Amino acid sequence: MNWKRAFWMLAAVNAAVIVLAALKPSPPVKRPAHPDVEGASFTVYSKKAHLNAVINDYLVKKTKGHSLQYRVWLADRVYVSSEIPILGRPVELVVSFVPKVVKGGNVELTEPTISFGDWKLPVTYVLRYLQKHAPLPDEVAIDPEHTRVYVALTDIRFGNSYQVAAKKIDLAADEIVFTLTIPTKQHQ
Repeated sequence: MNWKRAFWMLAAVNAAVIVLAALKPSPPVKRPAHPDVEGASFTVYSKKAHLNAVINDYLVKKTKGHSLQYRVWLADRVYVSSEIPILGRPVELVVSFVPKVVKGGNVELTEPTISFGDWKLPVTYVLRYLQKHAPLPDEVAIDPEHTRVYVALTDIRFGNSYQVAAKKIDLAADEIVFTLTIPTKQHQ
C-alpha cells in the first residue's frame, strides 16, 4: 500500500470520527430541582427593650376594648402586670416567670411568682383567674395545674404573615435570638 493511499484512508477515518462526534447528541444538562421553600429565614438578635416594645404593641391591639388590661415586660424574668379592682380600689397583680425555649421555637413560662398587693395567693388560683378573665391572644395558653404558660410563637403572624420562632432567650445576658421567616412565592 502506498503512502498516499494510507494517508487518505487515515484522513477519511479521522473525518468520519469528527463528523460522528459532532453529530452525536450530548447528554442533557442536569438541572437541580427547585427547593421547596415556604419562605426566607433570617436570624434576628434582639434586646429586652426592643422586644418589650413589640410585645406590648401587639397586646394593645389584641386586648383593645377589654376591661382587664395588662402589660408584659422582660427584665430578669418575664413580668405580667395588671390592676384588678377589689372593693372599689385597684390592686396591682404582678406575675413573673422564667422563660424557656421549647421544641419548635415556642416559649414556655415556668416557675411563676405572684405579687397581689399585700395578699398571699396560691399560684394556681391566680393562673386560673387569668385564664378565665384575661383577654389572652389565641397563641397563649395558661396551664394552672402545671403552673406554666405556653406561648405558641410559631402560630403568631405579624404584618405580611411573617413568622417568628425563638432560638435562645437569656435574660441575664440580654440576649434574645429568633428566626424570622418571611413567606415568599416561588417562580418556576
